[in-house]
Amino acid sequence: MVVRFEFSAPSRPPPDLDQLGITAIEAINLVTAHQRFGFWRSELDTGHVFWSRDIYEIYEMDYSAGPVNLFRANAAVHPDDLPYMLELFERAAADKTGYHYILRLKAAEGYKYVRSVGRYRRTASGREEIFGLFEEFHEQVPMVGIYERK
Repeated sequence: MVVRFEFSAPSRPPPDLDQLGITAIEAINLVTAHQRFGFWRSELDTGHVFWSRDIYEIYEMDYSAGPVNLFRANAAVHPDDLPYMLELFERAAADKTGYHYILRLKAAEGYKYVRSVGRYRRTASGREEIFGLFEEFHEQVPMVGIYERK
């Protein structure tokens, strides 16, 4: 069982979508088209966390437009992974940095792997936040019915 946690600054430059004639919204729609891939934001001064609808689906929780019930959310994380996840988030906030983690989340049958990438930012109004993405890994499915070229 591998659970990976790391701090990092953005390791790659953002894609040059203008050169391709693709908008940011079109790119997001492509990335999120065929898997659960959500976005989140955490206000560091209030402790409130907000999720997009896909993250609620990944957690198998009912959607809410307001702040996330963190007690329920944290209860869904594998008990061996939770302390590391919480420490990583606290360190990212204190050090004003980003992070990446892969961990286990409760599923209807056992656990599934999920990934989150977060980045620190200060908003135009001066509020400190961490925001990011959250993704559920696809199940490995054997390839069936592959067409052969003759």
